[in-house]
Amino acid sequence: MKDKRDEESIVEGVVDEILPGIGGLVKKLKKTSPEFERRIEETDREIKERLEKGYSPRPRIKYGFSIHTLVREEEKKREVKEEIEREILEPLVDVFDEKNYTKVIAELPGIREDDINVELRGRELVIDASNKERRYRKVIELPYDVKEMKKRYKNGILELEVLKNGA
Repeated sequence: MKDKRDEESIVEGVVDEILPGIGGLVKKLKKTSPEFERRIEETDREIKERLEKGYSPRPRIKYGFSIHTLVREEEKKREVKEEIEREILEPLVDVFDEKNYTKVIAELPGIREDDINVELRGRELVIDASNKERRYRKVIELPYDVKEMKKRYKNGILELEVLKNGA
């Protein structure tokens, strides 16, 4: 029975193709470092997902509306769908790691405070903000569990103070 660690990952194969012999080094590092192995598995999952779904840096957003006619009741409504592309921008972000907390400062020009959504998903901090003109999205992976988070927003600048668990 083959161990999961012995199977060649996509990353190992690509690295070995580009630089012959280096794939073996990646495999050895993967066996000795659980963190390295986790990162390789995450990258493999992301590559497989993009290959299955197809990848485009510009997402397609579909908006729909219905047209009803007033001439006859028996006429069925026709649905017309319109595709509009709207680019998702990555905001400029600064991260400052302090002793008891991490400060995250993100620039979100042209966005109102009501249009900002900040979520914690495990150790991921997700900033999502959008209005009719633009959309911003940034995912920041934190190296620790979060105790609580404070949020301030003024003049297009979002400031988050993320308190470390155990601090």
